[in-house]
Amino acid sequence: MFQMGVLRTNCIDCLDRTNVAQYAYGLAALGHQLNALGVIDNPKIDLDVPLADDLMGFYERMGDTLAHQYGGSAAHNKVILACIADVISSLITTSVFL
Repeated sequence: MFQMGVLRTNCIDCLDRTNVAQYAYGLAALGHQLNALGVIDNPKIDLDVPLADDLMGFYERMGDTLAHQYGGSAAHNKVILACIADVISSLITTSVFL
């Protein structure tokens, strides 16, 4: 399986929401990559598994790093996975990965 394209996201209206969108697509892409490598049997990674939490941690640290670079402080609104599960599920089910 070869890469067939590139996903680009623009800043939506705030760094936190942009980060959520990137996380949703990143989680979907990671699931497909791990499935293609034979690491997992199903390309969908559930939101309640430790791998999803680890990936969220990466995106939170990236958001804080960018916020420090551009605004001098950490991101103001921390993304809480339980509150955005519906948004993420919707983005994943409508994504080009399915």
